Amino acid sequence: MAELLVLHCHDTDGQQVSWRTRGGLQSFSGEGTLSEAAEVARGRRTLVLIPASEILITQVQIPTRNRQRLLQAIPFSLETELTQDIELLHFAAGPTDSENRTPVLIIAREKLENWLSRFQSAGLEPVGLYPDLLCLPWSTNSWTLYLDELTLLAHTGPFQGFCADRESALEMLQFALQQAGESAPQQLILYRLAQQASLDFAQCGCAVVENNLESPTQLTALLGENLNEKRQINLLQGEYQKQDRLTLQWKRWLPAALLAAAALFSSLALNIIDYSRYQTQSADLDGRIRQVFQQAFPDIKRVVDPKIQMEQQLKLMRSGQSGGAAQFLSLFIPTASVIKESPNTTLEGISFRDGQLDLQLTIKELQALENLKKTIEQKQLGVEIRTANATGDKVTSQLRISGGGK
Repeated sequence: MAELLVLHCHDTDGQQVSWRTRGGLQSFSGEGTLSEAAEVARGRRTLVLIPASEILITQVQIPTRNRQRLLQAIPFSLETELTQDIELLHFAAGPTDSENRTPVLIIAREKLENWLSRFQSAGLEPVGLYPDLLCLPWSTNSWTLYLDELTLLAHTGPFQGFCADRESALEMLQFALQQAGESAPQQLILYRLAQQASLDFAQCGCAVVENNLESPTQLTALLGENLNEKRQINLLQGEYQKQDRLTLQWKRWLPAALLAAAALFSSLALNIIDYSRYQTQSADLDGRIRQVFQQAFPDIKRVVDPKIQMEQQLKLMRSGQSGGAAQFLSLFIPTASVIKESPNTTLEGISFRDGQLDLQLTIKELQALENLKKTIEQKQLGVEIRTANATGDKVTSQLRISGGGK
């Protein structure tokens, strides 16, 4: 296997980088510019870690085991939760678990292409691009944190985590622990630069195990040793997938492979004919299913997976929620009255689907968000805080409102 170079970009401009080699006779670390990293990368497979602040980490639950259909459905399943047009975003999916939950990384196409342009200009050809946050060590019953002079990174699950400004780090962490409930960790494992002052994480109510790092290169070494390509989500998927030149040496075995292929051809020929016939029948059946769906639900213009969409529509019809304008008003009117009375709160977006009202809003601080939630619940409504991201002096959040609150 080719020797590996893990390159870590510490800022969003790629100006401060460090690296760690793996797989050779002796591993070594370094830091410098992207051009200097490109010199080290020669003859090595290159994997790059970029700041998690550039990436949205989330998950979807779509009832299909067909990978191609899953990848097609992911952008549309998240469309109502995103502020940007899905056409402007790139989605990278991880492995699906037994409950059909799939972790997803989302990055603006413009940002991703800017990163790739920087690498190309420097002479780098990475075959993997990963968020640095998910490469922090993680184990059951603990969360792993990294703190520097600007940012807190928190790795809270196999494919879960968040980042926050240092000023709001404690508040954001306490909020995340509160939301975790019974799943909250027993301890926090903290990594920080030794020359930077720490924060009083003990007030979060968990045991804290603190580890000092002498330099950013030590952080890169930690992340690089924990980077397992098979257990991470590579952003370079789909149209951005890169061909790994260092793994194409199999071409030297092409003549032998052709002989083996010839030996298999005769036994595969009949299977290919059968497969072609079944594929034609499957395509014809898919066309009929789509036609029946469009006849039954002519108001739905976007058909992604007619079987799943038909099941969803039938479920709505059975529960009496189809076309529920009155139900929308019963959720929106009391919620809007609370938001109107809440200072420094702005409603950015709204959507209504499956009897649930999703609101995208900005608010001054996390405590104000929690107070807003409690006030809406007093209206006998159910309230779920789907996301809460602290940036600067404001918090961007998505609330899901439903009937039958506590």
